[in-house]
Amino acid sequence: MQTGLRQIPMIDVKPPTPMGLNPALTEDPMIAYRRMKRVATGLFLGMTALFVVAKFFEASHPAVPFIRAFAEAAMVGALADWFAVTALFRRPLGLPIPHTAIIPRSKDRIGAGLGRFISRNFLQPDQVQRRLKDMDLAGGSAHWLTEGDRARRIGHGIAGAVPRILGLLNEGKIAQWLQSTLTERLRHADIAQLLAEGLDILIRGGRHTAIVDLILFHADLAIHSEETEFRTRVSDKMDWLPKLFSVDAAASDALLTAIKDTLKAASKDPNHSIRTRIDEALAHFARDLRHDPNLRDQLQRWVYEVSDHQVVRNYVTQVWNDLKKSLRDQTPQETERLSTAIAAGLEDLARAIEQDPELRESLNKRLKAWAVELAGAQGAGVGTMVAETIQSWDARTVVDQIEAAVGRDLQYIRISGTVIGGLVGLIIHSLSIWIFNN
Repeated sequence: MQTGLRQIPMIDVKPPTPMGLNPALTEDPMIAYRRMKRVATGLFLGMTALFVVAKFFEASHPAVPFIRAFAEAAMVGALADWFAVTALFRRPLGLPIPHTAIIPRSKDRIGAGLGRFISRNFLQPDQVQRRLKDMDLAGGSAHWLTEGDRARRIGHGIAGAVPRILGLLNEGKIAQWLQSTLTERLRHADIAQLLAEGLDILIRGGRHTAIVDLILFHADLAIHSEETEFRTRVSDKMDWLPKLFSVDAAASDALLTAIKDTLKAASKDPNHSIRTRIDEALAHFARDLRHDPNLRDQLQRWVYEVSDHQVVRNYVTQVWNDLKKSLRDQTPQETERLSTAIAAGLEDLARAIEQDPELRESLNKRLKAWAVELAGAQGAGVGTMVAETIQSWDARTVVDQIEAAVGRDLQYIRISGTVIGGLVGLIIHSLSIWIFNN
């Protein structure tokens, strides 16, 4: 779809600055710092030149002493602020002046203070909970995921990273972990309860109908395939006299026909008594799975035996090896299909979150609860990590990092000090003339 802006070529539309920031704030901080440093130094040199010229021509005009006083005080203000700013990061002119190079000498204290500040003011559970209270984390994440081709790029990144990640894993340890995890999960799972709930879901939703149809179909198929054996068994049960008059064959035909007709009727009638009996048997089995201690114990013993069997362990290991090999040795086409599948799954999840308020609310509650728990468990650790990271830097790195962040603003202080110092000097010179010459 074409927009109105594209239909009017005379209008030059500039793209907005990211996040609505001032363009100056998006500039490289070191470049901005060095530029402002040159401006501040240039202003000091300008005041110096002005002072020299004014001093040389001071007697030529009554206004020149005022200019000289302004320039002289501006020089003093510029030098004072240069000293103050420089003393934060290094020794001015390399001289061992006390209480200079404050940041390099105090970097450990600065790191510890910054770590405590972050931990206490940003990562306390109650603070995190308050900040996240009105935020739609799930909806925002879903909206972010559906913008542009983010889902495709994430899917491509995951698909491309899978082989490299698998190559770093220790096959033996992963296989052992999978075996032990499966064994523990099976042993601690209430299999009987799970089966009972599964049967209830099937029966309530009528999803077992297809299974019953399959049972009836195979029962009919078994009757047809075993018809000869069935007739033989009926004949063996009869005496010689009924056989003489072929009663055994008639009885077999009648029984087979009755069974086939019953199965055929049951396959067509959803309310047939056979189907009802099967439903009752399934419901009874589900009740036994919940309440029959003998059945539950037997099932649990069977789970223990199966989970501890070497065949199961070997199967788990083989599944892992096959999965890893198939993912690690993917062709470019297979990688692309995996990437597409992951991207499609992410997009489906994002759309479901956006369209289902109940799901979005549930996810928001979980995400916020996790964030609060994480802040409580790791908030102090994050502060310690920040402190230790800063303390591990050398003094030069600390100076460079802080100077890049705030150096530009400190140069503004030098500029302001030059101008304000000049104005103060001009005021003092004017007051001294007014007071002492009157």
